[in-house]
Amino acid sequence: MLNITVKYNGAKPTTNMVIVNIKLLSGFTADTSLLGSPPDSFAPLVQRVDAGDDHVLVYLKEVPKGVPMTYRLQLKQVLAVQNLKPAVVEVYQQSDVFETTYMPPCP
Repeated sequence: MLNITVKYNGAKPTTNMVIVNIKLLSGFTADTSLLGSPPDSFAPLVQRVDAGDDHVLVYLKEVPKGVPMTYRLQLKQVLAVQNLKPAVVEVYQQSDVFETTYMPPCP
């Protein structure tokens, strides 16, 4: 299970749209069902989820100031990979980009 927390501490009360780009670890797939599916069952503030072969894009309508928003993504290992390298999670809000990495086991 990969837990992703996004928190905004800027000057405005909320952000505009935020995109979370989760690159998957080599040999892993993602079950995005915890993020929801249309029409009305998305997790709070999730507007859309796009899943590709090696990444998941989560589109958040906004992130309120000072309120941590946590999302869960179920990862499943489908292929054993030796010397696994960390994967990157990038958060985009307009021209700002924030980045971190993760490795299994995910908390």
